[in-house]
Amino acid sequence: MSPTGRLMYRVLRWAALAAVAPVLWACQARSLEKPTLMPESTYVKNFQQSVNRNVDLLFMVDNSSSMRLSQTNLLNNFPTFMTALQNAPQGLPNIHVAVVSSDMGAGDGSIAGCNATGGNQGIFQYTAQGSCTNSNLQQGATFISNVGGQANYTGNLADVFTCIAALGEGGCGFEHQFASVLRALGADGQAAPAENAMFLRPEAYLVVILITNEDDCSAAPGVPLFDTSANLNMASQLGPPANFRCNEFGHTCPTGVTGDFQRTVKHPDRNAPNQDVTQMVSYDGCASDDTEGYLLSVKYVADQIKSLKSDPSQVLVAAITGPATPYTVHWKTPSTADTSCGAMSCPWPEINHSCTATDSSFADPGVRVSQFVQEFGANGLVLSICDNSFAPSLDKIAQLINASLQPPCINGQVANKPNTQDPDCNVVSHTSNGSGGFIDGTVMPCSANGNTPPCWSLQTGMCAGGGQSVIVSQDPNASSSTAQNATVNCALCIAGTPDPARGCP
Repeated sequence: MSPTGRLMYRVLRWAALAAVAPVLWACQARSLEKPTLMPESTYVKNFQQSVNRNVDLLFMVDNSSSMRLSQTNLLNNFPTFMTALQNAPQGLPNIHVAVVSSDMGAGDGSIAGCNATGGNQGIFQYTAQGSCTNSNLQQGATFISNVGGQANYTGNLADVFTCIAALGEGGCGFEHQFASVLRALGADGQAAPAENAMFLRPEAYLVVILITNEDDCSAAPGVPLFDTSANLNMASQLGPPANFRCNEFGHTCPTGVTGDFQRTVKHPDRNAPNQDVTQMVSYDGCASDDTEGYLLSVKYVADQIKSLKSDPSQVLVAAITGPATPYTVHWKTPSTADTSCGAMSCPWPEINHSCTATDSSFADPGVRVSQFVQEFGANGLVLSICDNSFAPSLDKIAQLINASLQPPCINGQVANKPNTQDPDCNVVSHTSNGSGGFIDGTVMPCSANGNTPPCWSLQTGMCAGGGQSVIVSQDPNASSSTAQNATVNCALCIAGTPDPARGCP
């Protein structure tokens, strides 16, 4: 076998914005490509990696009643989140940060705090809130931006966030967390609100972070789940006009003895056993009702979010919310006289809190929210809103983002070109032409052009356990809004097969 026949190849792609950061790493191949440097090679191994220093962060902050303490926890600990991002090996990513509320209205306006016109309609919240008098955002800015060190605000980013994210607790109590996120990003089949334009960047990672103490109650279009004209008591189709509707019609829970072949799945029961107001009923295994169509399907919502990216692995989702268990229903005296069940007084159902914090804040079972996050696999995190401090949770979210931004590692020794000290790699750039296509061009090694960008080089010390990273420097002549990709082909030494001409031990 010739020396060249003892080489193998790996392919990796790099995706990033030009003129955004001094150095960007090689990233992912959108599809596996057979290396072409050595077609006679008998050992070929391809892999895909993605590195991208652009991150679009959307915070969905529940602004319904009882959220004040949790919002304070978020604002007090947000600097921990920013510190973790800034302390990454490559520093602060090129970020956009936006805030949206959970208020999308509900019903015909007869429910207190819930209007009939879509609440905040998924529009970014960017004005000074609470005791803050100046957000320090530039005039006309509707979200925070810090790209390549160019910020659209004055002062500290964490201070700007805490000023615009203190949404208060005057929002609708029938929270539409999912619908708000879909509307904000234009992922519900309609264009995003005009105020949200320019937030999403095609090549950027999308990170959605939900801060909420109740489960999602995003009604499907045309479903009158919040009717208060005909549905006022226990005997009505939807039951009393209270939040338990979101549980009854948004969840299904197995009933019967675990393992019993008679075990069935149905909605949590609104009726108290024997109409006894002191009763409590617990369920296990509750899940989102994604079949009857009262609420938006969890899978539909996740798929719509994923569809915003050509590579769904570029979507990360986290929720600081109530744990899905325990799931227990209790009953209370009806808010208005109700004898519709045939008793002197018909108890009305309520869901028990699934956790309570030491500061007395609490949360209800986040069944749908947890299930939504799980749709994103390793790119999802479910964290408790009842923790005394959100700092550890926010740090975990930041670390998940940082891990996604790590440079890809070539785990093997790169061969040299025969009888030289030059790594045997070819790098081809693909620069957007602005109309959906790309213009290809060869990128020179930095060692051959005096380190004049754009150029590429190999760097060690950035990969855990060894290995090398291909670093591609920016093209100073490219627009900061121009997307670039690069294909990198490197020949690797085969362990145990010496080839001195190639520098392979």
